[in-house]
Amino acid sequence: MSHEVVLTIIVSACLLSTMVWPPFIMSVKADSKTIYIDASNVNDPYEDGSAEHPFDSIQEGVVAARSGDTILVASGVYYESVQIQKSSISLVGEKDNTIIDGNGTGFGIRVFQFSPAYTEYVSITGFIIRNGVKGITLSRSRYIHLKDNSMIGNMYNFGDYTLQIHDIDTSNTVDGKPIYYWVNQHDKRVPADAGYVALVDSTNIIVKDLNLTNNVQGLLLKNTTGSFIENVYVLNNWDGICLDRWSNNNTIICNTVSNNLFLGIYLSTSSGNLVANNTVLNNEYGLFFDSRVFILVEDNEKGLLDSNIVRDNIVRDNTVSNNNFGVYLIESEDNVFYHNNFVNNTYQVRSVDSTNKWDCGGEGNYWSDYKGEDLNDDGIGNTAYVIDENNQDNNPLMGLLSDFCVTWQEETYHVSTISNFTVSDFCFSQPDKMISFNASSLDGTSGFCRVTIPNILLDGPYTLVLDGLPPVNLIERSNGTHCFLYFTYDHNIRSVKIKGTSVISEFSSLLLIFFFVALIVGVTLVALTKRKRFMGKPVLISQKFATSLMVDQRAWFLKSLI
Repeated sequence: MSHEVVLTIIVSACLLSTMVWPPFIMSVKADSKTIYIDASNVNDPYEDGSAEHPFDSIQEGVVAARSGDTILVASGVYYESVQIQKSSISLVGEKDNTIIDGNGTGFGIRVFQFSPAYTEYVSITGFIIRNGVKGITLSRSRYIHLKDNSMIGNMYNFGDYTLQIHDIDTSNTVDGKPIYYWVNQHDKRVPADAGYVALVDSTNIIVKDLNLTNNVQGLLLKNTTGSFIENVYVLNNWDGICLDRWSNNNTIICNTVSNNLFLGIYLSTSSGNLVANNTVLNNEYGLFFDSRVFILVEDNEKGLLDSNIVRDNIVRDNTVSNNNFGVYLIESEDNVFYHNNFVNNTYQVRSVDSTNKWDCGGEGNYWSDYKGEDLNDDGIGNTAYVIDENNQDNNPLMGLLSDFCVTWQEETYHVSTISNFTVSDFCFSQPDKMISFNASSLDGTSGFCRVTIPNILLDGPYTLVLDGLPPVNLIERSNGTHCFLYFTYDHNIRSVKIKGTSVISEFSSLLLIFFFVALIVGVTLVALTKRKRFMGKPVLISQKFATSLMVDQRAWFLKSLI
């Protein structure tokens, strides 16, 4: 075989290998070198990054590095902030012994670049980053590899500002809890020990019952769809829950998003999401919808795609309070906001180039600064709450809305109240045909309450008592599916009891239908087995089997009622 043929085979194999290797593999140049860092090597006039004369700061090594170089950092404490803007370098510490200390003001390790370029293929392993404002942050970078890094006691331990993909496994921790940075994962649930969660290019992920604190983002979704976020406490982060880069059709319910420095719940270029029953308070921006995202297109020119508008999200049953901006909208349209409580935000809504809907089904939101009146005693204001010329709530609520879920035979029914007092300790009793709750007023003054009850759950006529006494005024209305009870009172009530006339069945009608169908089938089979032949063919089902089928179905039905 000639020399030219051998060379051709080798080159072809190398080219083929670059096609199948994962994107995180870093190319190494033949002249790449190792740069040494040692904090103890101070006052060395000959320091040059060699093994004999190492640099005494990590940043010196980064400045000296070229593509393909490895920076070996000896054990010790380094009081500095490290900024990396070079691609294809490796930063390696001695695990558990190499410490970057921010001294209360530093920014740990920051990997970034200036537009339109990216910093790529940087590997960072074996560091403890502590006592800084931020631990490790990524911005305008891609294909970053993190392993065996611990971020401890920083104000904001870890964050990813990019729209890109990185390789970050659970050997990286924040305050002792693993980072779950999932890429291309499907139909999974994030483990309960998570300290930081990012979901990238994933579908149908459950994020539930977590505490996510002290990071740049509490929870980050990038191009992730069909996922479910419930009962997550997102507290004391830079940003709270962030949906970015076409994260569509996700459900965000019953979360507490509080005391985050900047954003509470953030949606960018994401549509069709449900944001419901969340408590969003004490953030700079409670709900922030933004379509101003620039993506890199061909020839390194920045372009804005018109299809990136944040639209068709439903925002309902949330309490958004004590933020500087309750809702901030930029170039967002056709989102629906209703049944939300906007309470004591410095600016309830700021809308920039956006047109959205602020009521649904004849009911809107509660606004703590609304000055209108309710002239027909239905809990709905008679004049609109005007946000700007393109946005207004035509049916503002006169009091705080509270929504209570009643789960019965695997179905969920919603009972809601609109009131100027606080509702708590809600209870539905099927045997007593009764709904009850406690109420309190901070100032002890009189007020009103409107209760909405599904007729299928508890139907009237109703008897209502307040602390054992009838209400001052009671109005009962119905739209065919729900009953609306509006009552007023002249003192600070404590107990409300609503007794109905009919109540939801002990078991569902679907269960009854299934039982009777099974019973009929069983009886038919028994009857058929009494004949030797049916339609000229042998009967294949024995009477014993048919009888046992009836017994099994009856036993299953009785068991389901226990």
